Amino acid sequence: MKRFDFDTILFPFHYTSWYAGNFGPQVLEMARQKEMGIMALKAMAKHRWPKGMKRADRPFSTWYVPLHEEDEARKGLRFSLSHPIATAIPPGDSELFSLALKLAKDFKPMNDDEIMEMKKMGLEERPLFKYPQG
Repeated sequence: MKRFDFDTILFPFHYTSWYAGNFGPQVLEMARQKEMGIMALKAMAKHRWPKGMKRADRPFSTWYVPLHEEDEARKGLRFSLSHPIATAIPPGDSELFSLALKLAKDFKPMNDDEIMEMKKMGLEERPLFKYPQG
């Protein structure tokens, strides 16, 4: 983003990487400064599958453990959509995709207390992504 003037960015905005990995706030700020459209990925992501878990043993076709229970998925989507983004792209897994579309219909931005709850939850998880240090 520093080198080129893109119109949009597609970036993982989700609570675990945002809080536990400090991965996202800098990108969001720079994209806003450059007046870019922001599309979010991984709103329903939690953390990576355990090491050694075979793909055939995973209940979803994602490379990460998804937020798949309705309440937790709603929180993940609401967290991402409560930021100044244009859209959140649903997961590619058909079951999760349908869940995301169902939940998005009733979207309400998070209040400060709910954001603090997500921060607490996020800091307790292993992030998918971490901002590089130094």
